[in-house]
Amino acid sequence: MPPYELEIAISLNVFAAVSAVLLHLHKREGNISLPLHDDGCPDKNVDPFEIITPEDHLDGYPIQEERFWAQMRSRKIILSAVAFLLVLLHAFRLAFELGFGADHTFVHAWSLSFSLYLFLIATLSIRRQSATLHTESVWHLTTLSFVGSLLSGISLFLPASSDTQEVRSPFPITVLFLLFATFLVAINTPCGPDLHFPPSAIYSGKIVEGITKQEQHNVSGVYGASPWSTLFFSYSTKVVMLGNSTTSAQASRLEIGDLPILTASMRATNNYESMRRVMSSGLISASWGPRVGSGLHLASQVVRVNSALIVALLIFAVIDAAVYYLPPFFMRQVLQYLEADPDRERVHWGVFWVTCLLGSDFLVFIGQLWSVCTATLQPRIRTQLNTVLFDKTLRKKDAVSSSTPENSDSNAEESAMRSKAQVMTLMTTDVDRVASLADHIFTFVDAPIEIAIATAFLYNLLGVSCLFGFGAVLLFLPLNHFAGTSVSKYQSNLMKSRDERMGLMNEVLGAIRMLKYMGWEPSFMERIMKIRLDELKYQRLSFILQTLLTGLWALMPILVTLVSFYHFAVVRGETLTPSIAFTSVLFNALRFALSSIPQTIITFLQSLVSLKRIEKYLFDTSEVDLGVASAVARDIAFHGCDVTWPQQEKASDLNFSTTINIFKLLNLSLKFPRHELSLVCGKLGSGKTLLGEADILRGRIVFSRSPVNALAPSLVPIKEEDWIVEGFVAYVPQIAWLQNASIRENILFNLPYVAARYKRTLEVCALVSDLRILEDGDESEIGERGVNLSGGQKARVSLARAVYSRASVLLLDDVLSAVDAHTARHLYHSCLKGVLMAGRTVILVSHHVQLCVPGAGYVVALDNGQVKFQGSGMDFERSEAMRGLVHSSAAQMQAVNEEHTVESIVQQTLDDTSITARPTSEVGRKPPRRLIQDEGRAIGRVALPVWKMYIHAGGYIGYWIVFVSVFVAAALVPVLENGWLSYWSRDGGSNESIFYISVYAAASLLFTLVRLFVLFHGSIHASTILYQNLLETVLFAPVRFHDTVSRGRVLNRFGKDFEGIDSILPINFARTTIFFLSSTMAILIMSVIGGLPFVVGVCFLSFFYYQSMQSASVLLLCLISPSSSVAKASVYRPHFIGIWSSRLVVSPEFRLKLIFFQTRSPLYTMYSETIAGVTVIRAFGASSKFLRDMLRAVDTNCNPAYWVWGVNRWLSIRMACMSSITAAFLALLAVYNRNIPAALAGVALAFSNTVCRRKCQEILLTIREFVSLEQAMVGLERVKEYSDLKREPAEIIEPRPDPSWPLYGSIRCENLDVRYAPDLPNVLHDLNLEIKPGEKIGILGRTGSGKSTLALAFFRFVEAHRGRILIDGLDISKLGLTDLRSRLTIIPQDPTILSGTIRTTLDVFGEYQDSAIFEALRRVHLLPSVDTSEGLDNVNPNLFRNLESPVSEGGDNFSTGEKQLFCMARAILKRSKILLMDEFCSVDYATDELISKTIREEFEGSTVLCIAHRLRTVIGYDRVMLLDQGKIVEFDRPSVLLSNTSSKFYALCEATGNQEFETLKRMAQIEN
Repeated sequence: MPPYELEIAISLNVFAAVSAVLLHLHKREGNISLPLHDDGCPDKNVDPFEIITPEDHLDGYPIQEERFWAQMRSRKIILSAVAFLLVLLHAFRLAFELGFGADHTFVHAWSLSFSLYLFLIATLSIRRQSATLHTESVWHLTTLSFVGSLLSGISLFLPASSDTQEVRSPFPITVLFLLFATFLVAINTPCGPDLHFPPSAIYSGKIVEGITKQEQHNVSGVYGASPWSTLFFSYSTKVVMLGNSTTSAQASRLEIGDLPILTASMRATNNYESMRRVMSSGLISASWGPRVGSGLHLASQVVRVNSALIVALLIFAVIDAAVYYLPPFFMRQVLQYLEADPDRERVHWGVFWVTCLLGSDFLVFIGQLWSVCTATLQPRIRTQLNTVLFDKTLRKKDAVSSSTPENSDSNAEESAMRSKAQVMTLMTTDVDRVASLADHIFTFVDAPIEIAIATAFLYNLLGVSCLFGFGAVLLFLPLNHFAGTSVSKYQSNLMKSRDERMGLMNEVLGAIRMLKYMGWEPSFMERIMKIRLDELKYQRLSFILQTLLTGLWALMPILVTLVSFYHFAVVRGETLTPSIAFTSVLFNALRFALSSIPQTIITFLQSLVSLKRIEKYLFDTSEVDLGVASAVARDIAFHGCDVTWPQQEKASDLNFSTTINIFKLLNLSLKFPRHELSLVCGKLGSGKTLLGEADILRGRIVFSRSPVNALAPSLVPIKEEDWIVEGFVAYVPQIAWLQNASIRENILFNLPYVAARYKRTLEVCALVSDLRILEDGDESEIGERGVNLSGGQKARVSLARAVYSRASVLLLDDVLSAVDAHTARHLYHSCLKGVLMAGRTVILVSHHVQLCVPGAGYVVALDNGQVKFQGSGMDFERSEAMRGLVHSSAAQMQAVNEEHTVESIVQQTLDDTSITARPTSEVGRKPPRRLIQDEGRAIGRVALPVWKMYIHAGGYIGYWIVFVSVFVAAALVPVLENGWLSYWSRDGGSNESIFYISVYAAASLLFTLVRLFVLFHGSIHASTILYQNLLETVLFAPVRFHDTVSRGRVLNRFGKDFEGIDSILPINFARTTIFFLSSTMAILIMSVIGGLPFVVGVCFLSFFYYQSMQSASVLLLCLISPSSSVAKASVYRPHFIGIWSSRLVVSPEFRLKLIFFQTRSPLYTMYSETIAGVTVIRAFGASSKFLRDMLRAVDTNCNPAYWVWGVNRWLSIRMACMSSITAAFLALLAVYNRNIPAALAGVALAFSNTVCRRKCQEILLTIREFVSLEQAMVGLERVKEYSDLKREPAEIIEPRPDPSWPLYGSIRCENLDVRYAPDLPNVLHDLNLEIKPGEKIGILGRTGSGKSTLALAFFRFVEAHRGRILIDGLDISKLGLTDLRSRLTIIPQDPTILSGTIRTTLDVFGEYQDSAIFEALRRVHLLPSVDTSEGLDNVNPNLFRNLESPVSEGGDNFSTGEKQLFCMARAILKRSKILLMDEFCSVDYATDELISKTIREEFEGSTVLCIAHRLRTVIGYDRVMLLDQGKIVEFDRPSVLLSNTSSKFYALCEATGNQEFETLKRMAQIEN
C-alpha cells in the first residue's frame, strides 16, 4: 500500500465537503434581475443620467449555442463515465478488502466516498446548460480531479525509505490514470459558448468602419474560457496572433476594432452604473465613516463597488504567499541530499526532490492568478472614476468661469479644482494614479505573509538567531513614518505645481494667436519654465525620499542577514553549512518582499493625495438641478429675484451678504410672453448675460428645462408638425461653442437630418454663401474652438444649431454682434422673425436695439444690475431708456413706408445667397478634407534617434560613464554575496566570522543607493531639457499647426506624456538595466558551474527566449499601437507548439505606437470640449448624449489597456515555465554529476533562483521591464515628434531695426500675393496699396474676401508668395518676428485674455504705473471719468476700480465686449504706431461711439486699419478699402466713393435704408 494513503483519502473528502458547501451557498444566492423602469409618470427621484440599456448588461449573444451545449453534454457524459469507472474500481477494491478481511477497508471506504462525490458532480453537470452553472461544475471537477491526481501521484512515486525496491500495485496506478484523465478532460472543457456583441453598441461609427476583420466571435475569450485557458491566459493567444505578420514587407494596421470586445463587467456602462449607485446610496455612516475630503470616503466606495474582485485578489495573494516558499524548501532538500549523498548512491531521492522543485515552481506560477484580478481591477477603477467625474462635470455649475481665487496662497485647498485645466488633471493624472494602486494591493497581503513564512523557515534553519535579526528592523520604524509623511507632502506640492503648469499651458495654447500677435512667446516660455522648475524641484525631492525609503527597506534584509549570521556564527559558535548558508538566501526573497513595501507605501500615499482631490470635486455641492421636471413650465418669469454668477457654494448657502463683491441682478420681476420675440438690452456690463445660467439669491424663477436626454436618438421618424417640443430649450452663448466636427454635425447636433428644414436653416442663418466658398460645403470640418471660421461664421453656425433644434424656447446671447449690417438685417427678418421661429419663444440679448425693437413683443432694459425698463416695444421706443442705446443721430426708427425697401433688401440678399451648397451626395465627390489630422503614424520600433535624444538630454559623456560604472558594479554585488557565502561555508563558518560578516555587509551595501541617485540626477536633467525643447518648439510653431492639431493632443504631450517621462521612464530605465545586468550575471554563473551541457541547454532555450522577447515587445506593442503595421494571421492556431514555432516579428525596425495613447487623446479632447461647453450641453438636453459618447470613448481606451495585461501574463506564464525547466535541468545536472560539490551546487541553484523564482524576475522581468520601457519611450517619441516641428522664421534677425521703429507708420504693399500653403491657391492677388502715416483705414468685404488674411500678412502669420510689405520703408520679411510683432498692435474680434488680475491682464510684464493703467481704463470707458458719479456702484461695485480684481481662466467672468475693451486699454498703454483692429461688435452703440472717439484721440498719430462690420464705424475714416475675392475693388475716401453712384460702397450704404443712408452721407461730409 502506498504511504500516506489514509491521510490522502481523508484530505480528498475534506475537499469534497468544501466543494459541496460552496455549491450549496451559491445555489441560495438566486438569480439577479435587471432593474425595470416604469413608462408612466416621471419620478422626481429617478436619476436623469440613468442611460443604461438591457443590452449593456449582456456579455454578448451566443454563437451556435445549441451546438455548443450538445458538445458539452457529450464531454460531460465522458467525464461521468470515467468517474463511474473510478467508482467501480474503488467499490471492487473495497469489496475485495472486505472479503479477505484486510486492514485497509477504512482507507478504501474514504476513497470510494470521494469517487462517488466526483461521479455525482459529473452526472449532475450534464443537465446544467447555463453558462454560470456549467462554469461552476467545470471548475469543481477540475479542482477535485487535480487535487486527487496530485496527492495520488505523490503517494505513488514517493521513494521508499529503505534501499529495497517495493513492487507497485497496478491499482493505485489505474486510479491515478483515471483521475488524471478526468483532470485533462475537465481542465480543457470550455465554460461557455463563443459570443458576438455588436461593435456599434460600444464603439463609435468611425471605429466600426475601420474594423479590418469582421468576426462573429468578437467577445473576449475570457468569457467561456476553459480552466486551462484561464490559468495559462491562453484566451490572449488570439490577441497575440493579431500582431503576426507573414512578411516584413506587409504592414496592415491593427485597429482598435480588431481587438476582442471586453465582457460586460469591464465595460464603461456597467462600471459607471455600479459606481453611481454606490455613491448615491450613502453606504457609509457619517458618524463613524471616513470624513469626506480625506480621500478615504471615496476609497471605501471604490472598494465596495469592486469588493468581489478585491476579495478574490486577496485570496489569491494569500495562496501565492503560502506557496511562494515551497521552491526554497525543496531547494534545501536538494542541497541536503547532495550533502548527505556525495557519491549519488540514492539518485531516485534527488530526482524526486528535483521533481518537487519543478512542480512547486509551476504551483507558484499558477498561484499568480492574482494578476488576473489586478489586470481587471485597474481598468475598472480607471473607468469608474473617469465616468463619475464626467457625470459630475455635466451636473456641476459652471463656476470655474466666475471663480474668485483671492488669497490663493493661504487658501489653496479651498480654491482647488476651479480651473478647467485642473479638472482635466483630475480626469487624467489623478485617476491614473489611483488606478495604479491596484497593482500594489497584492503587496499589502503578500508581503506580510511572505515575511512571516520566511521567518518561520529561517527560525528552523538558524534558530533564535533570526529573531535577533528581525528585532533590528524595529529601529527603522520611526524613519519609515517620517519618510511616508514627507512623500505625501511633496506629492501634494508636486500635483499643485503640475496643476498650475497645466492650467497655464491650457491658457497659453488657447491664446496662442494672441501671444504670437504680441510677440510674447519668449516671456511666457520663461514664465512656464519657472513653474516647471518648481515642479521638478518637488519631483527631485520626491525621488530623493523614494530612494532613501527604498534604501531603508533594502537595508532591512541585509541588516537581518548580518545580525542573524553574526549571532549564529559568532555568538552561538555554530557552523555555517552550505545547506544553511544558501537556503538562507531566503533573505534575498525577503529583500524582494521588503523592497516592494516602500514602493507600495509611496504609491498609496500618492494615490491618497489624488483621492482627496477627486473626492473634493465629486462631493462638491454646487450642482445644477437636472432632475426630471414634473410638468413643463408654460411661462418664463422672474418673481422678485436676485441672481448672480454661478458660485462654488451650494445654492441654499448663498445669500446677499455672501456675494457682496460679486455682480448681481437685483429685484427682477419679469414675465416673458410665450411664442414671441423678447429683447434684453442694456449698456456694456449691465448684466444681460446673467439671464442665462445663474444662481438665485432670492425669489423664484419659472422656466422650462430640457430633459437630459432631449437629444436621444428617436426610433421613429419625426413628423414636421411634431418637430417642436414644448419645454425644450436651445441656448446660443455670446462666445460660440462649436465641436471639432463638420458644419453639418454641429448644426444637426445629434438630431435626424431633415433635408427641407436643414436647407431652410442654412438660408435663414445666411450660411449658404459661406458654404459655397468652402471646398467641402457643409461637410467641412470645424477646427477646435472654430479656429478656421470667422467670428461671424461661428456665431451663425451656433445660431443655426438652435434654429434647427426641436426647442420651443431659444435663448440667444448677442448673436447679431459678430456680423455686418447686411447679415444682421437678414438674420433678424428671415431668421428671428421668420417662419422657422413661428410658435417659438425667443429671448434675444442684443445691442441692435434700433433693428430689433419694432418686432419685439417685450423689451427689458438693464443698467448696472437693475431693470431700467420692461414693457412692449412701442412703449420702449417712447421711453428715455432707449436714447442711450441707439445712435445719437438716429434715435427715431425707420418710417413705415421704408419697410418695403428693407424687405426688398433682405429678399435680394436672400436671392443672392440662396444658391444651394454643393450637395454632399454627389457621385464621385472626394471625401471632405480633414482639418484636424490623425496623430502621426510611424512604422517600426522605437527608433534609435529617440534613445539618443534621451541619452543626450540625460547628461554628457562623463555622466554616462559614471552611470554604467555604478550599475555594472551594483550588478556584481549579488555575485560577491553568494560567492562569499560559498567561501565562508567551505571554511566551516566559524573562523574569523567578524571578517566574513564585514565583507558580506560591504558587498551587500555597495552601490545600493548610489545607482538610484545617479539615475534620478540624470532623469531630472533630461526632463528639464526635453520639456524646454518641446515648449520652445510648440510656442514658436506656425499658427497653422495650432489650427490643425487638437489642443487636447498637444496638452497630452505636456501632461500625461511628460508625467511618464518624469516619473515612470526613469524607473523603467533603471529596472531594465538592473534586471538585464542581473540576469546576465546569473546566466554566466550558471554556465560556468553547469558546464557544456548547461550551455547547450541555455542556447536551445535562448532561441525561445528571443522569440518570446520579440513576442512581448512587438506583439504587446502591436496590441496597444495606433500605427500597428502588422498583418493579421491568416490561420489561427491556438496550439502551444504552434505559437513558439511561428515567426511573430515583422522586421527588426518594427515599432508601434500605443493605441492606448492614441485613444486617450480623443478622450481628453472630449473632456476639454465638454468642460468648455457644459452650459450649452445642459441647455440643449444633450447631457445623456455626451455621457454616452464619453462611455464609448472610455471603452475604446480601456480595451487596449486590458489586453496589455493579458498579453503580458500570456508571456509571463510561458517564460516562467521555461525558467523552471531551466532550473530543474541545472538541478538534475548537480544530482547526476558527482563532481559538483554541494557548495558549488548551492551557488548555481541560488542563481537559478533568480531565473525561475521571485515572480519570474531577472530574465522574465528584464523582458517585461524592457517592454514597459519601450511603452514609456513611446511617450518620449511623441514628445520628439512635436519637438522636431518646423518652426516659424527666426525671432531675431541681425541687423535689428531701430528701437523707435516704426517711427511714422507708413505701409506699402507691392504686388502682394498670399497663399496659406504652397499647394493652395492665392488668397490675396497682386495687392498694391500705400497707406500714409497716421491714416485711418476702414477695411470692408464679405466673408472670404481676404480681410483677415491681409491682417495676418502684416504679422507674417502667412508669408508673401510674391511681392512684399514695407513698413516705414523696411521689408518685414527681413525682420525677426519678435521685432516685428512686438512693434505692432492688434485688437481681435474674438479677444483672449489670460487669468490673473486686472493688473496682470493689462500690464503682463509689470511695465506701467497704476495711474497709467487706471487712465487707460477710463479712456476705454470701463471706468467713469473722475467727475462722474458712481450711481448704483454701491450695489454692484465696479471691479475695474480694484486692479487686483480676479480675472478667471479665459476671462470668462467678463463679457466679450469688456474683453475687447481690455485689449483696447492694453493697446493704449502700448501706443504702437500701427494698430490693426477688428471692430468692436459686442458693445452697445453708445459705447461704440465713445470708443470711436477714443480711437481718434488716443491714436491720432498712429496708423489704424480697422476691419469693420458697421458702416458708421468707418464712415469717418480717412479712406475705405473694399476687398472682394482677394483683390482691392475700391480704395478711396468715403466721400469720394459716396459721390460715385456706381461704386460698390455706395450700393452698400444705400442698402441700409433711406434715412440711415442720408445719415451716412452727412457723417461723411462732416468728417471729410
